[in-house]
Amino acid sequence: MSNDEKHITDVLNQLKLGTILIKQKINGKKYPRRFFLHEHEDFISYEASRKTFGKPRIYRIKDIDEVRSGFRSRTFDQLVINGSINASEEDLAFTIMYNNHRNEVHLMAPDVTIRNLWIVGVHHLVDKHAHKSQRHLTTEEKWILNYFREADKDRSNTLSKRECRKLLTDSLNVKVPDAVFEQLFRKADKSQEGLLSPEEFVGFFHLLTQRKDLYEIMKQYTKNGRSYSIENIHMNVDELLSFLRIVQNQKLTINVKTHDDRDRIICESIEKPEQAQELIDKFELGKEFRQKGQLSLDVCIFFINRELTSDIQLCNERLNNNQLLILGFRNMLLSSNFDIVKPSYARHIYQNMTRPLCDYYINTSHNTYLFYGQLSGESNPEAYNQALLAGCRAVELDCYDGSDGKPIVTHGYTFVKPCSFESIIRYMKPNLFKTSPYPVILNLENHCSLEQQKEMGRILEDILGDQLLKEPLTHANPRYLPSPEDLKYKVIVRSRKTAKTTKPNTIIKLKDDDDDDSIFDSLSKKVQHNLGELFIYLQNVPYRDYDYAKNNYSSWHSSSLAETRFEKLSRDDPTSLILQTTWRILRTYPGGLRQDSSNANPVTAWIYGIQMAALNFQNEDDIMPLCYGKFLDNGGCGYVLKPKYLINALETDYNPLNPKLNLDWAKVLTLTIISAQFLSRSMADIFDIPDPYVMISVHGAPCDQKIEKTKVIENNGLNPIWNEKFSFHIKYSQLALVYFSVYDHDSFTLDDKLAYFCLPLTMMQTGYRHIHLRANNNDLTHSTLFVHVDIQDYDDDNITSTRF
Repeated sequence: MSNDEKHITDVLNQLKLGTILIKQKINGKKYPRRFFLHEHEDFISYEASRKTFGKPRIYRIKDIDEVRSGFRSRTFDQLVINGSINASEEDLAFTIMYNNHRNEVHLMAPDVTIRNLWIVGVHHLVDKHAHKSQRHLTTEEKWILNYFREADKDRSNTLSKRECRKLLTDSLNVKVPDAVFEQLFRKADKSQEGLLSPEEFVGFFHLLTQRKDLYEIMKQYTKNGRSYSIENIHMNVDELLSFLRIVQNQKLTINVKTHDDRDRIICESIEKPEQAQELIDKFELGKEFRQKGQLSLDVCIFFINRELTSDIQLCNERLNNNQLLILGFRNMLLSSNFDIVKPSYARHIYQNMTRPLCDYYINTSHNTYLFYGQLSGESNPEAYNQALLAGCRAVELDCYDGSDGKPIVTHGYTFVKPCSFESIIRYMKPNLFKTSPYPVILNLENHCSLEQQKEMGRILEDILGDQLLKEPLTHANPRYLPSPEDLKYKVIVRSRKTAKTTKPNTIIKLKDDDDDDSIFDSLSKKVQHNLGELFIYLQNVPYRDYDYAKNNYSSWHSSSLAETRFEKLSRDDPTSLILQTTWRILRTYPGGLRQDSSNANPVTAWIYGIQMAALNFQNEDDIMPLCYGKFLDNGGCGYVLKPKYLINALETDYNPLNPKLNLDWAKVLTLTIISAQFLSRSMADIFDIPDPYVMISVHGAPCDQKIEKTKVIENNGLNPIWNEKFSFHIKYSQLALVYFSVYDHDSFTLDDKLAYFCLPLTMMQTGYRHIHLRANNNDLTHSTLFVHVDIQDYDDDNITSTRF
């Protein structure tokens, strides 16, 4: 064990013993409690109070978003202002943010050492959870025994058949036929007492979760494979090499250092037996298999009164003294390099980042200050952190005069409670560049008086300092927008500067529908000089047709379009829209009638070249996964380069409504939906076992849109198998998003979406692939889909043109 590992172990052990922390409430009340980390390290809680109905809250590690030191929260700010705590005590304070930054608990430690123990320990556990996949958990005894403890209602430390059956339906979401259950139970019950000990339950769990779908695959690609059982089938080096080259077209990703000491990922084809052996050494947990150059499948071997080899113990794969799990092939296919996403595209900023900003799609949020609907609730600075940490690079602030002379952010003429403009800027600053080095755009809707506009300018400059872009870049060509590379670690303010353009002798006449989301009240007609000086590259101006814009606007001018107006323009004058996006930035936003914070489909805007399709990040609807999928590309940096035929639309005559153009590499995507693993229920309080089916949809140009779905598998969320094949002909492959949704069929109500994953077609790896599914709120899950992917070129002999 290294010194760092020993230090973390010591920290966690101290947290398990518990420490006294003071739980602070915004009303000034203080509640001393002994907080502790649970022995299994899956949640934090505190000892119950003496109240009759007092029940301690549980803070699950999987729900924690951030642990924050000091007074960096609105509650602590208010407590300092009210004098409830002393400003000198900041070194004792920390805040745990959870539930996607929607909830928080504010704590004071007795000294700095204890405060730091909690910060280090919780941060480690959150990071550890984020990197755990199904591959790690299925070999982790502690995780498996959590199910055992939940089912052991009488605390006998054994499970009866009845308790075991209830566990299968209540926790593992599967109804097993009686004969199959009896066979598995008998095989695991080594003591033959009719009860399962914890050790025997681990064996039962692994027997239950053996992958018969992978067994069928191994039989196809292993010599004499059909003569082997699921327990003894294996691949040798040559068989594995052939599988990786011919079936998977597998690439290995290697991290290298560039000449300027930056990390870079390169891809290497698998062509040599030595490379296959390296994979066996990495993923095969059985010493004998490794030494023979063999990769096993998914084997649970039982030992009676016999110690395991020290080699396996060192590998930390000893489940107990009686059994050993060996699952090399499954381990390999569940690893990140082998999932459906090309790792070099998802983990590395690989695109050219030196082109003008208008050549990129930009991850954009609408009314970022809201966590829920558009009419009520409160404006919350933490909503900005949620969006930024989800990859957003353009956020919105609707600014109004505050009663105390300081600007506020709220949704005008609604019941939304305001928050201060200053608190938003201050609390978002630490997270501005955590997910990406590329510029953050503040879209200001300015409803403020000149006096409070001046205060806005001061706040921006004081808090953001050198991060705030205050003047044009000296080396940039003023005819073009600067590039994301030019604007690294910079904050750009987007707003209306004046009614007058930079072109001489031209005045823009403002109309009611010209500017952002101002439904009931207009924006400020005058802009205070100091604030206006910060509006540089993205000066908001009314949208006009192409000829007018070309004669009166520069590349520094940007326009916003409401959903309904955009839809009309895309029907009536699509060429004007597309051509304007080749040299300046356009933004769309949801229509004013979407008071439930629902979203318009951003793909409709993206196929016309619109760079900023603003979405309500607070909504967990069926649209947000399209955004998460789109910006999974290019290392998740929030900027994705548009296809060349959109960048050069003046030369290509691109029009998404013209199916006869042949500007992209047309593809035939063939997907086989094989199986799923560990599907959760849609909500914790739903007791029905899922009846899952998979919906696959392609989103892109109108000619490419298509939806398919599998049959329903009844009463099986643990390991349903479909083996259904679907084909999609895709003309514009660079615009296409492939969206996988897993639903729970219900004969009487709407089907619930259990999990999803979305990604660009260009990021898909071919062959047999696991899809690591996301929850509806975009959190990671331990659920997976297993699919086969085939992508072939498709040529229509009747259509010829230049591809870009």
